[in-house]
Amino acid sequence: MVADSVPARRPALPEPRSGRRRPVGALLGAVLALVLTAATPLAAIAGPAASPTGQARVSTSAVPPNSVSIAVAPVSLKPLRVGEDLTVTVTIKNGTADPIAPGTIDLYLADRALTSRSALNNWLHPEKAGKPGDLMKSEAMKAPVQPDSTEIITVIVPADSVGLTAGNAWGARGIAVTLTNTGDIKAQGRGTFIWYSDEELTPVNVAVVMPITAPEQTTGLIPEKALETFTGPTGVLTRQLEGVIDRPVAIAIDPQIIVSIRILGSSAPPGAIAWLDRLAQARNEIFPLSYADADLALQTQSGAASLLAPTSFDQAIDSTLFATPTATGTPTATATAPPAPSSVPAPSATPTQPPGPVGGAAPTTEQLLAWNYTATDIGWPHEGSVAAADLPVFAAGGLSTTILAGSNATQSDGDITPNTAVSLGAAAGTGLVADDPLSEALRTAALSTSDDAWREAMAEVGSQLAVVSAEKPGTTRTLLATFDRGWPPSAGRLSQTLDALAALSWQAPATLTAARSATTVDVKFEGRTEPADRVELAKRLLVREAEVVAFSSALTVPLTVTADHRITLLSLLSNSWASQPGSWRDAVDTSLVDSSALLRSVSVSTKGPINVLGSKVDIPVTLDNALGQAVTVRVQVVPSNGRLLVGGDVESTIEAQSARTVLVPVTSAVGNGAVTLRVTLFTPAGTMIDQPALIPINVRADWEGLGSLIFAAAVVLFFGFGVWRNILRRRRDREEPATATDPAAAGAPTASSNDPGTEPHA
Repeated sequence: MVADSVPARRPALPEPRSGRRRPVGALLGAVLALVLTAATPLAAIAGPAASPTGQARVSTSAVPPNSVSIAVAPVSLKPLRVGEDLTVTVTIKNGTADPIAPGTIDLYLADRALTSRSALNNWLHPEKAGKPGDLMKSEAMKAPVQPDSTEIITVIVPADSVGLTAGNAWGARGIAVTLTNTGDIKAQGRGTFIWYSDEELTPVNVAVVMPITAPEQTTGLIPEKALETFTGPTGVLTRQLEGVIDRPVAIAIDPQIIVSIRILGSSAPPGAIAWLDRLAQARNEIFPLSYADADLALQTQSGAASLLAPTSFDQAIDSTLFATPTATGTPTATATAPPAPSSVPAPSATPTQPPGPVGGAAPTTEQLLAWNYTATDIGWPHEGSVAAADLPVFAAGGLSTTILAGSNATQSDGDITPNTAVSLGAAAGTGLVADDPLSEALRTAALSTSDDAWREAMAEVGSQLAVVSAEKPGTTRTLLATFDRGWPPSAGRLSQTLDALAALSWQAPATLTAARSATTVDVKFEGRTEPADRVELAKRLLVREAEVVAFSSALTVPLTVTADHRITLLSLLSNSWASQPGSWRDAVDTSLVDSSALLRSVSVSTKGPINVLGSKVDIPVTLDNALGQAVTVRVQVVPSNGRLLVGGDVESTIEAQSARTVLVPVTSAVGNGAVTLRVTLFTPAGTMIDQPALIPINVRADWEGLGSLIFAAAVVLFFGFGVWRNILRRRRDREEPATATDPAAAGAPTASSNDPGTEPHA
């Protein structure tokens, strides 16, 4: 999901300079002024202050163990002209445990001009040591090189000793240096410089792309504390943006950064808001990477039918962070005259949240992702990993242009550098092939930790472009250089490198739009693949996402689960993990464990055993829901044998974080014995949830008849006893009247003559 492109709203950087041939002499003064008057980043071009044979000592911890190395680089990046001395710095690194005794430094000039890219690369990176060239000067060392240290020696070669004249064509020249001691060569190195003798030249158009990405994340959104660190004064995002802002560099931005800041609303760190405002004001071309810079090639090679993108951020939005503050203490409006203007000056402008929804409403997913991009149809997969089958998937996903590494394309004419734009076929769109040697030299320069290492790398940058300019005079070429993803803490020369590149008179800054518009060339596409272990882990992640999506159909609001899982998946597919295979595997394993717990969050808790004592009973089955929302499931019960017959499936809705008991009707069929019920939960769409639960059942169907007999006997005895008692009572009742008519029998007293109640007999 990407925002619409609004090219008209983004100020355009200068278009490439004309391809016509022009004299360079008039530009040298301006070039030198740019190089020497820039602030600290370019001050190092002039080299360390030293006498012609000065020797400076610098301690180092980056020297390879048990080795001695030597390097050479020109002090200035401006071309050397007729009559000028060649001043270079020679850097000797001693990585051994013993000091290097003072020896002799010999400087050589390559026999031939470096007129092709292959000749230049073979000179700088020879497979084996060859003839260094013609000796220009020998310089004796004045002091030994101590263990684990570096010596920097400035050497000046007189113009006459250089041996180049006005008859020599302009372009890249090779220099070699050797360190000898008692006749043995201890180390040798190579470098380049530019020779110029007032010819006309055609500048090379160079488009540069820089990715701005955050360090690897295991969650779909960058945490607030991490954002505060990344956008702090020395944070990685701050250094990346400061290095390229308002320079002729196209920015490839990770949308995860934008969303992570915006979604925090009023709780976003002030530094992060200021950083986002700064990005919004940049004049650079800007296009989006995939969310979290998820590797496009890894997605397709792992089985994704289409490119992945966020589906929603609603589940992560806290609406209270976007509420409009309620005014307090505001006086009621009256008919009085308006107050006089206050004499207190208005506060200066402060960073504000990027444009979003009005009225205090929480932002939508589209608003969180929206940005004023220059283009939204450019894809940048992990370099050197794109297969031919990936390209149609990219194009189908709306990416009509793919940035490729040089290893992905082979040109028919190896001696002429073509334009960056190549045709990939009707179904694959256009490719922008990065110039690998140029990109590598720029990256080395930006990551350099010393002035001499930076000058050495920039000398190669200048030589690469000089060769391209001179290899086919009068023909304008447009190249693409890229900086790598990720930015180590030691990188601090990005802006210095870009400014030095802009100062080279044989190159012209080009926009990415111009590079895309350059004449395309036909090349042979060289398919590459992602490492097998990365593909295997990514496949597991994609399979798990499919399981989560299927499970979510049981939820009342599936997006709350699937949307969060999608952005987490994209973070785990980020290019930033490519250089950390061990840490990435751990992160993937953790994610799979967490998602397994999600898939088991709805379960059967009834364990058994349960006794079935009748022919028809309802078996209680308790279902647990650990999720924060209601789920609807279908309960299927299957007996292990024919002793029980089970009715149809039972559908039930379980409220959030609660349990519910459902009654499953069963009927005893044949005999008694043990039965195991397999209870399986399904989503309404028919997807099985977790593994079936097994409940042991004891069937005693004949107990129902025996129980009935016992009950009947008890009833008969009860009523029989009652009848017998009634009979006995009636018999007693009949005997009592007869006894009452016979006083003697009844035991009553007889009348006496002396009794006053009787009359005397006559």
